[in-house]
Amino acid sequence: MLKRKTTEQVNAKIGSIIGADMVVKGDIEATEAIRVEGNVTGDVSSEGTLVIAATGKVVGNIKGNNIMIAGTIEGDLFSGGRTEVASTGRIIGNIRTRSLIVDENAVFQGQCSMNPNGIEAAPMIPEKEPYTNDTDDAKEY
Repeated sequence: MLKRKTTEQVNAKIGSIIGADMVVKGDIEATEAIRVEGNVTGDVSSEGTLVIAATGKVVGNIKGNNIMIAGTIEGDLFSGGRTEVASTGRIIGNIRTRSLIVDENAVFQGQCSMNPNGIEAAPMIPEKEPYTNDTDDAKEY
């Protein structure tokens, strides 16, 4: 499914590449497209397309206009457009996107919120308080 490239993907200008042998600790922000082939510990944000290659790993939140995942994400994902997860992709975290395409054998553990009007109009589901069993409130049956 991800083998066909849209016109936007073909015309996307990659402004920054994090090479396969690079390790980045800290947040990354860019106005152009970013391709991550190495490891990033921190948030990654782009006003353009964000590509996480099969060798890429991000431990942090990512945000982009269109996002393509073939590597690993451990954090939340925010996309104002289209999100594609390849068969080698792995996302451990929540997704908020306009549209989502997930190939067979991809891994996704988390919650997904999709809204055709964009991510700004789609609130994330708030986390629930952890379950506690207070003995004072417990009832015996």
